[in-house]
Amino acid sequence: MRVIQCTTPGTLDYVERTLPVFEKGKTILRIRRIGVCGTDLHAFEGTQPYFNYPRVLGHELAAEIVETNAQGFSEG
Repeated sequence: MRVIQCTTPGTLDYVERTLPVFEKGKTILRIRRIGVCGTDLHAFEGTQPYFNYPRVLGHELAAEIVETNAQGFSEG
């Protein structure tokens, strides 16, 4: 899968990452939209002391379930 990662503070790179392994009780998502918030800004600036790099930014998102066997969820 392709991601934009913050490789080091101030540096964004478009890179390939390994697809996640589908496991029992888990769900694979396809990200449809993502928001950038203040935490992402701090990570990019390097002012968030608890973050490690490289790091994929964006934790405010909308996604589609691609594959699941988790109870209570369905594809779509």
